[in-house]
Amino acid sequence: MSRSLLLHALSLNDRILEPNQLPVSGHVWGYDKEDISREEFVGNCMSMLSLLVIHDAEISWEEDIMAFDVTRKGQPVTVIISLQDDSLTSEYFYFLGIWIRPQSGAPSEVELLSNMIAWEEEDLLQPAVSYSIRFAAEPLQIPEVRKMIGNDIFAQRLYGDALYLCGTTEAYPIPSGKFVICPASQTENYVRHEIRHALYSLRNLMGLMSCVMNIYDSVTENDAGRELCQELMGLMAAVERESPAAADWDRLVRQNGTIALRLASEGNESRKLHAKLKGVRRLFDVILAELDVSDMQGMPSLFNRMQTPFEHVKDSINDFEEMLLQAEKQSQILQPLMHSRMLAGQQQLLEKLIHANQGK
Repeated sequence: MSRSLLLHALSLNDRILEPNQLPVSGHVWGYDKEDISREEFVGNCMSMLSLLVIHDAEISWEEDIMAFDVTRKGQPVTVIISLQDDSLTSEYFYFLGIWIRPQSGAPSEVELLSNMIAWEEEDLLQPAVSYSIRFAAEPLQIPEVRKMIGNDIFAQRLYGDALYLCGTTEAYPIPSGKFVICPASQTENYVRHEIRHALYSLRNLMGLMSCVMNIYDSVTENDAGRELCQELMGLMAAVERESPAAADWDRLVRQNGTIALRLASEGNESRKLHAKLKGVRRLFDVILAELDVSDMQGMPSLFNRMQTPFEHVKDSINDFEEMLLQAEKQSQILQPLMHSRMLAGQQQLLEKLIHANQGK
């Protein structure tokens, strides 16, 4: 196709998937590799493309990256399917991207694609991350941007003052976003590779945001802390009874030991999540440094909004670890208490034996 978005095969030799010709508009979906297999993802891509009236896709089950030009309702479209590429988040996600050249300032069809898909009704796998992006060739005014992505706009300057990035993001039900990038002025004070790098970086940032939400789900769905606290309360009640049966002491001691081991195990897993969160945050900060970001006067920070989940997840992990710490303290208190109660019980039994012998 004469108007192909592919430039040098979309740089497949260095495995970077984003186009670098303007204007361009696209939608990207990411699928968590822990949730679906390679075959399931490719099959899901075929079903999605068919649903989106894209029938001449060139699917190869053996290639890690598939990039090809097709038509959709007479319009040239580039489809990119990534099973493994050089992005930071490729270890976590498969990606499907659809790119077109927008014909006017109005939202293009590709930006509305995700709204066209009823995932459950069509028996399609729901993505872990989804976002649309338009990269304009000319500077845009804020009213124009609002027409594209809505009134709640957050923004950043990129590469000093070369490009403006505007957008909005949501964390639920999945990390999603709408973005617009445009030159800051009519003079092209940006270089061509910055187009691809900005799009590539945005894909990584959205992927990392999804990783953070996965950590959040892991913490909030873990009921182990609450269950262990309840077990400890029941154990404490049993120990504080007036006269537990002698045969119960061995069971109570072993139960407390089991709880202590489970607390230690949950603590180790929580520390791993903390370390993973720190690692993701470092990657996020590295990308921001590469983009040379700065705030736009009078506009709320987009990247501050995207980093908000980091703080919520950190608080959730801290709360979970505090619960484990309190439970651990209770278990440690129980151990000497049970030991004292056993000694007291043995002393009482000994006194009864002495009295019984003296009465003979």
